[in-house]
Amino acid sequence: MSFTPTVFELRNYTLHPGRRDELIALFEREFIEAQQDCGITLPGLFTDMDRPDRFVWLRGFFDMAARPEALARFYTGPVWQQHRTAANATMINSDDVLLLKPFGAPVPKASGAGRMFVCVDCVIQTEADATAIDAVLTANLDGELVGRWITDPTPNNFPRLPVREGERHAVWLLRVRGDFDAAMLAPWTPQVLRLQPTTRSALQLDAAPRAFVGRPGDFDFLVGRWAVRNTRLMTRLQGNTTDWREFHGVQQAWSHMGGQISFDELSCESEGFAGATMRTLDMATKQWAIYWVNSRTGKLYPPVHGGWCGDRGEFYGIEEDSGHTALVRFVWERLGTDAARWTQAYSIDGGRSWENNWRMDFTRLA
Repeated sequence: MSFTPTVFELRNYTLHPGRRDELIALFEREFIEAQQDCGITLPGLFTDMDRPDRFVWLRGFFDMAARPEALARFYTGPVWQQHRTAANATMINSDDVLLLKPFGAPVPKASGAGRMFVCVDCVIQTEADATAIDAVLTANLDGELVGRWITDPTPNNFPRLPVREGERHAVWLLRVRGDFDAAMLAPWTPQVLRLQPTTRSALQLDAAPRAFVGRPGDFDFLVGRWAVRNTRLMTRLQGNTTDWREFHGVQQAWSHMGGQISFDELSCESEGFAGATMRTLDMATKQWAIYWVNSRTGKLYPPVHGGWCGDRGEFYGIEEDSGHTALVRFVWERLGTDAARWTQAYSIDGGRSWENNWRMDFTRLA
C-alpha cells in the first residue's frame, strides 16, 4: 500500500509560543491521511527537544515529477482548504525547507530501539564531504542510521512552497541509544537537532513496526445510538473530487459473543435507504472482516480485512466500482467516548494514491 520515495522535504517550522501541541493535534487528526491520499509519504513527525516552538517533519514523493501533482492535490483539496487558516495561525515561519535525495548505500532496515532521534545537517561543498562525514558518523554511532540525504539540485517545481535553494547540504537521521557527541563533526560545523517522535509519526523510537491487529471488543465503542453526518462523493474514480453531498442518518449498534461480533444498522431516511454492517473477528489471524449490505441492492459486498493500532483501525479489500477494480480502504477513528469517524477511500494505482469518497462523523445520542 506504499512506495519507496526518491525525493524528500525536510521541513522545520517555527511556531508561535505555546502553539506546537495545537498544530500537531490538528496535523495528526486531519493532514496525515489527506496527504497520503495524494501520493505523499510521511516518514517522520518530530518535536525538537531543545526548542519548544519547533515542529520538524519529513515528507516523501515517488519522484520529482510526481511532486507538483501530489502537492497541488493536497493544497487545493478540501481538507487543507478547511483547516489551513487554523494551521497557518500557529506558524511564524514554514519556509525552512530542504529538498533532498538519498545518497550512499541503501540504509539497513532498523532493528533496535533508541532514546531519541538526532538530525545532523552539514553544509558541504562536494559529495565527497558527505562521504567523509558519513564515515565518521557510522564509526562512532551509538545507535543506528535511519536515513541519509543530500540536497537535490533540481529547481523547485512547486514554487508556491519555497525551499532553500542555492545551498548544498548533507543530512542524516539517526536513532541513538545514548547521548550524541557532536564534537566528532566539529570540522564541518553541523546543525544538530535532538528530536522526539509525535504520537502518529511512522518513525518511532522502538523500531518494531506497529501492527494493526484485531481483539475482542475493538468495536464495543460503537454500541448504542448515534447521529451520523455523511459526506459522500457523488462521482467516484472519475477525477471529480468536488461534487460532494451531505446527508444525515441514525445508527444503532450492538456487540455479541464477548465482542467477537459487531453489528450495526444505519437509517438514512432523506436518501431513502438503510444499510447494515457485520464485523467478525478471526481469533487465529487476529483480523477483522467487515461486511456491508444496503437496502437498495440487497447485495453483500466483499469484506475488507484489518485491525487496530491504538485508536485507529485500517481495513483493506477489493471492490468493483465505476468500471474499475479498486483497492478499498476503511479507516475507523475512535475520538473519545462520544465521537467517532469512518472514512472510505478507493485506489486504482495499487495504493500509491487514494481518493476519499465517503466520510461518516458519529456523535453519540443519549
